[in-house]
Amino acid sequence: MPIIWILKGVFCGVLIIEVVEMSAGFASVVLAGSGAALSWCVLVCGELASDDERTGPSTGRNSSVLQDVALEALSKPDVCVFIVPPRARIPSAGSFRCSETGLGFEVSAAVTVEYKYGSWAESLSPSARQEWMVAGPLFHIRAEPNTVRAVHLPHFVCLAGDLSSCQIAHFEAGHMTLETPTRIHLFHVVLENPSFSQLGVLWRKIRSTVTFIPIHSLVLIYRALRAADITLHLYLIPNDHSLRKAIEEEETKWESKLVPKPPQTSALYFGSQYEVSGTSELKITPDHLELCYRSPADQQSYIELYMTDMEEEIKLHMKDRKDGKLVWKTFVRPGDVKIPAASSQTLPARGESFVKKHRKQLRRRMGVIYPILARLRDIGAMNSDEEEEVLSMQNKQKVMNEALLQLVERKGARAQEELYQSLRETDPYLVQDLEQSKNLR
Repeated sequence: MPIIWILKGVFCGVLIIEVVEMSAGFASVVLAGSGAALSWCVLVCGELASDDERTGPSTGRNSSVLQDVALEALSKPDVCVFIVPPRARIPSAGSFRCSETGLGFEVSAAVTVEYKYGSWAESLSPSARQEWMVAGPLFHIRAEPNTVRAVHLPHFVCLAGDLSSCQIAHFEAGHMTLETPTRIHLFHVVLENPSFSQLGVLWRKIRSTVTFIPIHSLVLIYRALRAADITLHLYLIPNDHSLRKAIEEEETKWESKLVPKPPQTSALYFGSQYEVSGTSELKITPDHLELCYRSPADQQSYIELYMTDMEEEIKLHMKDRKDGKLVWKTFVRPGDVKIPAASSQTLPARGESFVKKHRKQLRRRMGVIYPILARLRDIGAMNSDEEEEVLSMQNKQKVMNEALLQLVERKGARAQEELYQSLRETDPYLVQDLEQSKNLR
């Protein structure tokens, strides 16, 4: 019977997981966290599915479908499994996939695996770029030898043509070696008996170009809340977890709101240009984007969509500039970009007001604070010494809460807003109770 891991909370920087059995019919989407507060990677136990079982045919063998499970936030700690930064203590043999990165592991025994994104820009030489195309994220991976039977590396190439063009780059001591994957699926390649350092998927260019290689691509739309009137940012990127995370972090700095729309496009091609059009009232600058791979450390290109107001839905089209073929479309409705009434005041003023009104209750009732510290650290509102100062009082919850409150008050309105938003995500019932009690007075 498959197993699920239930998130019990965060204690002293450690994610707390309870391991229980799960009925074969239960499956739902993994909840891994959101925004700047997310600083860990979540793995889900079960059999790793081949991509064809979710989206179509592949070249690999059949296996059971991965049971993705929702992580339920509870209060009391039970079994410590995950540690921040990305480090997974896998308790037994089995197959696991990280919901944040798409990285998967098949392990033969209990093992601790550490992993984080690497940089193709720093690792792949100019001469290698002439022959090889980046086809997925690069990962730094560390594990005890002979404990990981196979690693599943995500890629964004639509599998068509000669599969021998796919190779796994292995970087060690500044040198690159190429390994042939054991199996190739639509969204992952599998390498058995791997040795670890830096690993990532490369694809051989055809006739020194990449314009004939179809790419799994995504369209992402954000509403920039700090920009004038209604301003949307539209991105076109390869389906790469590291690029999505980089865009999310950049837009978070501007307090932008993701406009949830179906992101998948038809198969697109690097080097091709795609034109965006909409209603006559919509100002589009520029009117097209070229699909390409940019390092997550670089600014990702986007189209700005501007309207003074939105009273009716707008229809957006994206077409190939060369042949006019429609590759993506969606409707954006007024409710998709509307700022809730509670947000009519400026965002920082909201958090500052919340902390001021409920300070006494927050000091007494706040429980899990590590996601808040991670969020403050990510926006640069707190350094490592200040974080250690707060965590040094972990045996006295009220004293630790007081230290955190003093910190955000000292840092100003933006830090207090981050505290408020983090509490809304990690302890929504506390926030709801405090806000409702205020309204009942």
